[in-house]
Amino acid sequence: MENLNFAEQPLAADKHRAHVMVFTSGKGGVGKTCVTTNVATAMARKGARVCIFDADTGLANINILLGLRPEYTLEHVLNGEKTIHDIVINTRQGVAVVPGATGIAQFADLDAATIKRLYTALSDLEADYDYFLIDTAAGVADSVLQFIESAPNTFLLITPEPTSLTDGFSMLKLLNNRHYPGNIRVVVNMVDDYPHATETYRRFSAAVDKYLDLTVDYGGFVARDENVPQSIVKQTPVVELIGNAPASRCLFALADNMLKHIGKSETEMGLADYWKNFLQETANEQTESIQEVKTASEPYQAGPTPQHTAEPPKSFAELADQLLSSMQSQSPDRQKMEDFAGHFMTRFQSQFGNFPANFRQLLFRWLEAEDYAAPQLQELAGTLEMLYMAKHQHPLHSLENSLARLIAQCKDSESQMRSLTTQMRAAYFQAFQTDVFDARQEVLDGIQKTDFSEADFQQLLDALGQAFEHRFKRPYQGESDLLLASATESLEEMVTEEQKLQAQVDELTNSFQELNKRREALLATIKQI
Repeated sequence: MENLNFAEQPLAADKHRAHVMVFTSGKGGVGKTCVTTNVATAMARKGARVCIFDADTGLANINILLGLRPEYTLEHVLNGEKTIHDIVINTRQGVAVVPGATGIAQFADLDAATIKRLYTALSDLEADYDYFLIDTAAGVADSVLQFIESAPNTFLLITPEPTSLTDGFSMLKLLNNRHYPGNIRVVVNMVDDYPHATETYRRFSAAVDKYLDLTVDYGGFVARDENVPQSIVKQTPVVELIGNAPASRCLFALADNMLKHIGKSETEMGLADYWKNFLQETANEQTESIQEVKTASEPYQAGPTPQHTAEPPKSFAELADQLLSSMQSQSPDRQKMEDFAGHFMTRFQSQFGNFPANFRQLLFRWLEAEDYAAPQLQELAGTLEMLYMAKHQHPLHSLENSLARLIAQCKDSESQMRSLTTQMRAAYFQAFQTDVFDARQEVLDGIQKTDFSEADFQQLLDALGQAFEHRFKRPYQGESDLLLASATESLEEMVTEEQKLQAQVDELTNSFQELNKRREALLATIKQI
């Protein structure tokens, strides 16, 4: 890498600085990327401008979890083919994603012109967002540690499993050796409840306080929730799919805490500052590595330089045998061996374009050896299924096969089969705004069955009547009932009218009688005269 002077690219004092937060974990399978995407979605739903930067040089899990198929990545920006805004993907959740996995691996080999282009692009991007969530690869490789130590805020994902706790501690140990100055918050994932989370954090932080010169804070927890694997399969964040699910409530609370405790304060390090530090750190480490190689290859010796007879270079097979022998005799440090294995696999893939032929067997052995809990296996299986669909553009299982698997899973439980049918019916209605069944035809078909009796028919009528009254707040009346009620009402009106006419006749009769009396009285008076 060229000698780069980053001080020549200062930031303006009044330039907008976004908050940068790194999400990482000591090992895979703890739900790091799932938490990152859900927290970003929850923050966006609260009005924050959020962008996820995919810094995982392995699987592009963010693309799988959100159902994205990026056409361009950060590699196209580094090559000058696209601008940073051309590659940003805006999701339906209101979250922006920078697909960077295919370009991250090149950071150690960038020249000055490319670094300046990247720096300018990221500076322009920073003005559009308030928060950048950087999703690193799992593990403790040097590339992961570089992403962390350049950030002011780090969220370390752990689970109650012993392997997760030990790997998380190993990461903090390495950060402690690098004198990491930022804030570290521990998020406990896949726990039963809040007491379980706080107890796990208490045990973990006690070990950190005892053996490391680091301070870790409690960042929150995410409850174990069967809805999370379902959301992964549906490529939809669980906070969007089921907002009141146990895990969703935890993730919303985590997002609220970030907005409250990080978002309310001004930050002195924005995205451009972060990458400036990251690239400078990468340049320094590469320079140190080159210097170490030169020092090792040219040791200092006092006096005249002795003449040595050049030894023929060893073959790769000889070097490999020597390495294996060294591993057996010297008991090398596990962490260094893991780092070497990671670098070796990266170099092998870069050299030959694929992984070793026996990698599949190694993967199966790893899966069998690891003591995975059910939720972790479900998440892994869901990720593999989504990867298959993204690569081959069709689901792993056919519709008929999936249906047969569901039926076989529920065949011995009437309640599960009923629940499955209810969920499928609800999904059909949500998709097509109509019921999959014709309720009227279903009733008619049921009546035609030979085992349907008159008593069943009467019970059906009673149930329908009760349902009608509950729905329309009045008793059910058929057409004949309505006609009879109308005729009865008309007769009642006729009787009323008749009574009114009779009253009028009686009144006229009384008046006529009164007139006769007055007439007779008048005639009697005339006769007397």
